Amino acid sequence: MRDNLVFTGIPDQTPDDPEKLIKDFMTKQLKLPVETVQSITFHRVHHIRSQQNNNRPRPIIAKFEHYKHKELVQKQSEGVKGTAYGLNKQYPKVILERRKQLFPIRKQKMNEGKRAIITVDKLYIDGQLYRDKDITP
Repeated sequence: MRDNLVFTGIPDQTPDDPEKLIKDFMTKQLKLPVETVQSITFHRVHHIRSQQNNNRPRPIIAKFEHYKHKELVQKQSEGVKGTAYGLNKQYPKVILERRKQLFPIRKQKMNEGKRAIITVDKLYIDGQLYRDKDITP
């Protein structure tokens, strides 16, 4: 999972070619140069089967051949803030569950004017590690 990124909000197209969708997304939304996008190679790019019955586009997982390419794309993810698109690292289910528990606490602390950051599965509030015995590690 180290070399994977999850792209969300990209509409499905027919015929289904998720790699082309991702490369178009990198050019148009992330504003990466065409030459750079053409040089990026993947081991595999595929849709995740949707678990919910909704009208949202299915997320796409891209496994990059080169870690540096993944890092380059991830750094450009600022281009999707405030849009319907998302770009995140892929985490194991255990970490995703922990993050789900931490997001409401983070939001509450930010509303109180504190600086709150989630790093993988840990919450830092004003630089201090948040510890709560009610949340499973």
